[in-house]
Amino acid sequence: MHEGERQVGPDIKNIRPDHTARYFWAAKVLNKKCPGGRVVDVACGVGYGSKILADAGFLVTAIDKSVEAVAYAKKHYAHDHISYVVEDADNIGNIGIQDAAVCFETIEHLRNPQALLDSLRCAPLLLASVPNEEKFPWRRQKFHYRHYTTLEFAGLLHQCGFEVVEWWGQNGSESEVAKKVNGRTLVAVAKRVAKSKTKKPLTAKKFRTDIDLPFLPPPDGPKSVAILGLGPSLEAFVRVTKRLGSTKKLCDEVWGLNAVANIIQCDRAFHMDNVKVQELRAEANPTGNIAAMLPWLKTHRGPIYTSIPHPDYPGMVEYPLADVLNACDNQRYFNSTAAYAVAYAVYLGVKQLLPWGFDFSYENNHHAERGRGCVEFWLGFARARGIEIAMPKETSLMDACYPPEERFYGYDGVKIEIEGRDGAETVKFTPRDLPTAEEIEARYDHSKLTTPEHLRQT
Repeated sequence: MHEGERQVGPDIKNIRPDHTARYFWAAKVLNKKCPGGRVVDVACGVGYGSKILADAGFLVTAIDKSVEAVAYAKKHYAHDHISYVVEDADNIGNIGIQDAAVCFETIEHLRNPQALLDSLRCAPLLLASVPNEEKFPWRRQKFHYRHYTTLEFAGLLHQCGFEVVEWWGQNGSESEVAKKVNGRTLVAVAKRVAKSKTKKPLTAKKFRTDIDLPFLPPPDGPKSVAILGLGPSLEAFVRVTKRLGSTKKLCDEVWGLNAVANIIQCDRAFHMDNVKVQELRAEANPTGNIAAMLPWLKTHRGPIYTSIPHPDYPGMVEYPLADVLNACDNQRYFNSTAAYAVAYAVYLGVKQLLPWGFDFSYENNHHAERGRGCVEFWLGFARARGIEIAMPKETSLMDACYPPEERFYGYDGVKIEIEGRDGAETVKFTPRDLPTAEEIEARYDHSKLTTPEHLRQT
């Protein structure tokens, strides 16, 4: 039994709560659908789950390929209604007809899980779980080959002859299984269907919405997106795409914030301010930038995502706030249009994000530009979801315009060099001279423009 691969303990109280919760939940579900029936526990491990099912009155065939695990199960979780079998999961069909199959903490461990799921056609009902890629992104976790989104998990089951009829989930390692929860773990109740019904692959457009989904899957969207603000690093975007000859060589789509969408051709625009409020501002200042922006907003083809659309602005569409919140752990923190755009990219499942012009490098930004913290929060959230973030070196966002050694507070006496990535980083320290007292004090003075001197001159 490999360290970290299995939950191991001589008593159920020694097993992590979310693991035992899945089996207690399964016992309740199966008691309604096939009380006292025959159940196969796939990859049973040390047997704690099989024991829970047997205690609930089921006849359990518990299968695992590990001789050591099965021996442990027989010693600590023996039961008259359990038959422990050492067998590869792909050969489950050899055990004969079952009333149901339970497959927890298994699919993510298999490079090609189709063979296992095909063998589970011995049962008309399947209860299965996988880690949720949207809440628990795969980061080369030891023993795991991948994690799954809701659509990917449903598609895999569909491909192997099962149709999801109920969606459940768990938020964390201490959580019970609950309905309509899009949490760390996805749990599905699926029924076996005729192969003729699963010949065509499941797509987002055909994904069923008449069952209890954790949330509706996002529409099929771009994989790489550049989001443009009006800060100085926008000029770098123009320079780069001009050299490439097309924005499509850089990314799939370009999104513009506010006035950018009237300056650069954009696939989508974001203007979260209520246009009726903007009209009041324009009336109060007819020569200002808001007054200049409103006329083209009325003629822009859209989509322009906004808080409250208005018929005078036909290109405007309502920002899907509820869907975004449900897809993003209900993070209620938006104080700028830029933050909404980044969160929307997370919702769409974008794989690469390129922010340009998100600089927050204006004079007096220490009290006038509070949006930077919110945007950086959402970029961090996106990175945690596995989205690649490519920052232009000209932006002050994430301190990208500063040399790498200046981004580590407290290491004034050494130069830091980092090599590797994705969990295999190494750090090297090389001694260097300490800064002067004047240089140190200047770093603590946030009342001045924070963009480095060499960028102010460009």
